[in-house]
Amino acid sequence: MRKLEVLIELLKSYDLPKNSYAIFGSAPLVVVGMLNDVNDLDVIIRPSMWPFETDGEYLTEDIEFFDNWPNEDIDNLIDNHSFEYDDILFVEPKKVLEYKKSMGREKDKDVWSKYS
Repeated sequence: MRKLEVLIELLKSYDLPKNSYAIFGSAPLVVVGMLNDVNDLDVIIRPSMWPFETDGEYLTEDIEFFDNWPNEDIDNLIDNHSFEYDDILFVEPKKVLEYKKSMGREKDKDVWSKYS
């Protein structure tokens, strides 16, 4: 079993309202077959639905929750740039690749250079 499936089940245990969040980061690329697996999940949550006591970021060992994302509107990403997999929204790979390319991190170079 891939770590992605394990983390999806863990995410579901948070019982967040459907359509109030989406998974960003590398996980959408795993879902569409561009990557093999993930190390963790990056989850964006509508600011209006933020359930955590912290301000804008909540970190667990394997899941990072955010009510913001650099240069992006969370509501727009969830409403207009996501797809559903296993009853959870994931940000479209095109948006993920744009973000990874803009970051220019060496660890992401193979994937954004191959698919952009």
